[in-house]
Amino acid sequence: MEKVVPLPNVSHEVRVDRARKLVELKISGVVPPEDAAWMAEEFRAAIRSLGDDVGDHLSLYDFSAVPVVPLATVEQLRASLVNPEVRKLWARKLAIVTSTALGRMQAQRVREVRPDIGLFDTREEALAWLLS
Repeated sequence: MEKVVPLPNVSHEVRVDRARKLVELKISGVVPPEDAAWMAEEFRAAIRSLGDDVGDHLSLYDFSAVPVVPLATVEQLRASLVNPEVRKLWARKLAIVTSTALGRMQAQRVREVRPDIGLFDTREEALAWLLS
């Protein structure tokens, strides 16, 4: 009999700090591509809520509570970043927080599409860079 290992529960939170023009996405758990797709839509809606500040805003992806990202999810994120409609919503600066070596390697794949992404071990380091 094959042993089935349950995946950690997935949760996410999108926050908008209008004063700092900052949009944050915090995710925990292992995110399959289908969940990542609707989380991304929610994140893009939060960015659009900034109105005229879109493009002059900052984005923070906090994946510090994500043990691993499935390859299909990484590829989906890469594909969304090269989509012309998504490019219109690009932040002035984008930081990714990941606390594992594998997470950093996966984030490097995303940097192939957008090399100016900052990679950080903690949210505090990412915020300091974004706000500098």
